[in-house]
Amino acid sequence: MANLNLLPYENRGEKDLIMKIIFSSISRLIFSYSKFLASLIFLSTIGTFAHSAEAYTYLKCDDRYYRLTGNYLESNYNVRTKKFKYKYTIHAYTENYIGIGSQKIDRSSGEYKDKNGKIICIMKKITLNDLPQLEADGKLF
Repeated sequence: MANLNLLPYENRGEKDLIMKIIFSSISRLIFSYSKFLASLIFLSTIGTFAHSAEAYTYLKCDDRYYRLTGNYLESNYNVRTKKFKYKYTIHAYTENYIGIGSQKIDRSSGEYKDKNGKIICIMKKITLNDLPQLEADGKLF
């Protein structure tokens, strides 16, 4: 008579085959997801660097204040929040000048020039303590 069992593993005496299949499937799944997450974390940290190691350079140009970082020139200092509002990306950082878009800062004289070479102002290096401070009274109304 023919064997009519629908589950072939019962005929071979392998009762725990289902457990082996489930365990191997789950372990493969966990291993592949962990490899994916590890590669994703690795690739996302390749281009980053420690911002805390950067030393900011503060500049004063007439009555405006700027902060020069490794990647940006930040402007429009807010006294209340003590933050800079606008960021401009530095495109060229050479021995003689710093290029921000079409404008340049001469590193030896501090001249801030537009794209035509006209001097906008002369920047002077200041410290963090030289930035404007909010008075103790603040605004009365």
